[in-house]
Amino acid sequence: MVRSSKRNRLNSAELPNRTRRNWSELPEEFTFQVLSRLGAIDVLTSAQKVCTQWRRICKHPMVWRTIDMTNDHFFHEVHYDLDKMCRHAVDRSFGRVEDINVEYFGTDELLKYITDSSSGIKRLRLAHCPRITDKGLTEVAPKLPLLEDLDITSCKNISHEPLKVIGSSCPLLKSFKLDTWFKLPEDEVYDNTVFNIEEGEDTDVDVDVNANAVAVAEVVMDADADADALAIAGSMHGLHHLQLFRNELTNDGLSEILDHCPHLESLDLRYCYNLNLKGDLGIKCAERIKRLQLPDNSTDIPKTDLLKKDTVWFTYRSADDVEGYMADVIIGKTINFTDDYEW
Repeated sequence: MVRSSKRNRLNSAELPNRTRRNWSELPEEFTFQVLSRLGAIDVLTSAQKVCTQWRRICKHPMVWRTIDMTNDHFFHEVHYDLDKMCRHAVDRSFGRVEDINVEYFGTDELLKYITDSSSGIKRLRLAHCPRITDKGLTEVAPKLPLLEDLDITSCKNISHEPLKVIGSSCPLLKSFKLDTWFKLPEDEVYDNTVFNIEEGEDTDVDVDVNANAVAVAEVVMDADADADALAIAGSMHGLHHLQLFRNELTNDGLSEILDHCPHLESLDLRYCYNLNLKGDLGIKCAERIKRLQLPDNSTDIPKTDLLKKDTVWFTYRSADDVEGYMADVIIGKTINFTDDYEW
């Protein structure tokens, strides 16, 4: 017999007493653990508003040893000044930042501010930051003597040039991830020598734009295909882990890396389609490298890994990729973005 829904229904007067929590009574060590699982934006916009004790703890420098500025780009940039927020987080650390992740809004000026304020940075991730340039990264490299882990993802104005300086300035560097979307220089894509058409010129000739773009790409790739690989081989001799995702390197560049980076344990070459690893070079990689990802290996990850925030956003390149847009929902964030953050 089905019981009456009224008999199973909780008394509305009792519900608040059963579920209400006094977060101020949570021991400080557990509060630190909770806050460590949140990004900097979450802490500044939500967590520090929970109670007076949490606000006090949120100002403690230890909370800001790791600054994760993960954001969904368009929404956060509309609602918040992310540059100002990041600088404030750096200030709260009192020079103790060890791990920092900057996405979309990074600039040369912000990078300089971060490295001027903190000399003990061990991990740096720059993702989708077109306003960070070769010049900016080159200038801050000497200020990162303790850097162990560097991740540069889809920063279109960073080339191979600063990699040489990073390698020579960061002797402790053990892990380097370089994820590059191939980009045609704007002056090359519409070069008259390729298209043979002036802007606005009337012509009866049908132009296959895709074919011409591929032709230009081949020219550009031939010129600088191994630039990143040679910079790494020439300066980053202590690497244990290397990811060259969607890179243009050829067999020559890979050979240089294997010859000059003797400590490599893991090597990720997915989407590096200029490589031919069917011969001796492939055998050398298999013998030398403990964890090897080949150009055609899948980029999919188990669904269980979606519970790990870093895994989601290090693996999926955009919110349009498989289930990547669901990451925040799966992680279970509950953030009220309607309130302005407080300093």
